[in-house]
Amino acid sequence: MVDRPLEMRTASGLIVALLCAACGNSSSPPARVDNSSPPAHVDTSPLMDSAKCQTCHPAQYQQWSGSMHAYATDDPVFRAMNARAQRESNDTLGTFCVKCHAPMAVRTGMTDGTNLDALPGPVRGVTCYFCHSITEVTDTHNAPLTLDVEGTQYGPFADPVPGVPHSAAYSRFVDGSTNESAQACGSCHDIVNLQGAHVERTFAEWRATVLSQPPNGQTCAQCHMPASSGFAAEIAPFKVRTVHDHTLAGVDLALGPFPAPGSGAEGLPENQSQQIAAQTFLDTAVQATLCLNPVTRRLQLTLDNAGASGHSWPSGATPDRRAWVELIAYQGGQVIYASGNTEAIGAFPSALPLEDSSPDPDLWLIRDCIFDTAGTPLVLFWQTALLAKSNQLPGLVIQNAMDPTTNQSHFMREFPSTGTLAELPDHVTVKLRLQAIGDDVLESLVASGDLDPFVPSQIARYTLGGGAALDWTPTAANVFQATDATSGAVMTCIGNGPYKSDTTPAVSHAHCAGLASSGELSRRE
Repeated sequence: MVDRPLEMRTASGLIVALLCAACGNSSSPPARVDNSSPPAHVDTSPLMDSAKCQTCHPAQYQQWSGSMHAYATDDPVFRAMNARAQRESNDTLGTFCVKCHAPMAVRTGMTDGTNLDALPGPVRGVTCYFCHSITEVTDTHNAPLTLDVEGTQYGPFADPVPGVPHSAAYSRFVDGSTNESAQACGSCHDIVNLQGAHVERTFAEWRATVLSQPPNGQTCAQCHMPASSGFAAEIAPFKVRTVHDHTLAGVDLALGPFPAPGSGAEGLPENQSQQIAAQTFLDTAVQATLCLNPVTRRLQLTLDNAGASGHSWPSGATPDRRAWVELIAYQGGQVIYASGNTEAIGAFPSALPLEDSSPDPDLWLIRDCIFDTAGTPLVLFWQTALLAKSNQLPGLVIQNAMDPTTNQSHFMREFPSTGTLAELPDHVTVKLRLQAIGDDVLESLVASGDLDPFVPSQIARYTLGGGAALDWTPTAANVFQATDATSGAVMTCIGNGPYKSDTTPAVSHAHCAGLASSGELSRRE
């Protein structure tokens, strides 16, 4: 962060300057406090209002303003989940969820977790102040963060401009080139619920990959906050810096117009920017390879976590995510086999619903299967006591192509899983679908009266492009041949890379009930 000269301050900037004149400078050691209110002698409230930040940092504010970080308190699905979880726990859930979704409201004592409608704008969402005040991360999950309380705002620059409207200092927690920055992100993007179940594991997944290992690793920010050259602040001395995008693209998207009309930011076209950024991200995530084995009369599909290899795919709220393969085989223009289609094609059943009652015997569904202590399948993550072994596409564990363990991130499945194709196809299409939150989760929240029935149709849904989309014919320009290691058959393949014979058999989590007796249920922390 840099500071605004007196002659260039707006009225709001001047207020910040006057209130923060006693906050100290970048050479002073930051005061620290964990989960408590700021001391009475320091008024940091103006800094807590992200709208004030746009005066000097308009680009960063605009990008952040439409992000899920800004939307974290207002997201209707989160609100529904929080309301229901509070009720089901007899209000003992408290601030467990909102300490990540409205962290400054918790730290200023404005919420007990149940009064989200009453919270003022400056403490809603994951704010600028929250991320740029981190001084310590004491654990790996559930928001174990300590914040500065004397008004210093931390950034990635070793030479911050001194002065007003706030003191500034360098911190490795917001320097995206350091592993400490991943710890700061991971503190909220890794959740162990009150039953002890590890229901969100993005940070743990990253730590298990080679990308978490210096000196050639890669952090959260290096993917999710891409760098460019520009001004960190639109004020003198106009230093050209390496600045980072604050769109913070992922999978989830804000619903409807956001920021809301009347918020002062309604002119910012962030809905479309967020959608484009999320789709672009996902289009690089997965690489697919499809081969036709003429001897076994089956199709072999390999999925490789290529572009999201800093963690598993999909990641985040994996108990809520639904990713699945749609594969359709044709002969002479007629469908001869289909799996994962969302509408029935001829004699082939729809994949829907994406749960135990799915009529599709070959559905390749990637999700978390969650259970209570008795092994009964569940829908809602906060009720979870046990999880089945993950079937996510894992992140990169080694970067040596000669080492066979590299291929453990390549999952392969045959279609059909039993029996054979009625005849050899002359055309096969593959699409990878992703729904941010499963219909079964949404339907449960609607049925309990916690979610507006209008919301489910608005939830983010994607068809991945790039290397995840395939259009196979035996004479396509980019087909190649590969030998099946088991049958010895010469197969005709298509994909964005060579055929990988050393693959891991893929498991579908389309039917969770059958996993309860597998003996592989655990809390997985």
